[in-house]
Amino acid sequence: MTARRILVTTEFDGLSANATQFAAGLPNQKGESEIILLNVIIPAKIQSWFTTTDASTFSTHKVNFYNTELLRKHQLLVNQEAKRISADRVWIKPIVRFSDNKTDLKSIIKSLDAGLLVIGSRDKQSFLSQIFNTETDQLIRDLDCPAIILSNDSHSNPIRNIAVALDVKEENHNGLEKIAEFAHSLQARMDLVYVETDGAIQSESTIEKIRHIASKHKLENYTVNVVHSNRLETGLKRFIKSNHSDMVAVLTQGKGKIKKLIFGNSPKDIINESGIPVFITAIK
Repeated sequence: MTARRILVTTEFDGLSANATQFAAGLPNQKGESEIILLNVIIPAKIQSWFTTTDASTFSTHKVNFYNTELLRKHQLLVNQEAKRISADRVWIKPIVRFSDNKTDLKSIIKSLDAGLLVIGSRDKQSFLSQIFNTETDQLIRDLDCPAIILSNDSHSNPIRNIAVALDVKEENHNGLEKIAEFAHSLQARMDLVYVETDGAIQSESTIEKIRHIASKHKLENYTVNVVHSNRLETGLKRFIKSNHSDMVAVLTQGKGKIKKLIFGNSPKDIINESGIPVFITAIK
């Protein structure tokens, strides 16, 4: 994959540590060496508004002093975290940024020239959600670069087998190139999988459609799989478990089953219960 830089966000908690540890392992597999460890903090006036809904209680002098101290402390913390994770072949650049709640993650990614985001899956009340005014699903919708989403239980083992969930009823699969590039960079196999939920399509026909998609997008090092299940998430989880997948990859595509998997209630189940990272990229 041609990711110029890997961006991983940190809040100095367990989930952030898991995401950082995972991101630090990618350069050793991919042969890349630069990771940006980003900590975003809310300026004093915004923090005051969050707690009192009144930012006028802060004088300019107090705001400047508080923000200077806040920046110093957080820079020290992120420096320590970067030093703890750094390895011989991994260069981690620690960065602290203020956000006034108008800056979104998309613009930060662009300014840092990052090609891949590694982030933890968080709920509505998370600090990150307050900063960027978004939840994980909205964040995914807005991103131009691929993202790897992890939960507290996601392991950081080497990525050898990637389960790629497809919807053969969709016409556009252009995001597959990003998944294929990522898999190639890790020397990982892609296991293309379609979960048949209604019995309307014969397996032989589905297999041919998957092969056509793979040929059209010039995929290499892949297998073709059809799973029958009454629910998409159930079938996908069963496949991940039986196939010993190290990662699941999905496209934010169309209006079909995969879109519902990502933006409905299921993605939290997939992310939190599968115990493996989820690679998500948009159709371009």
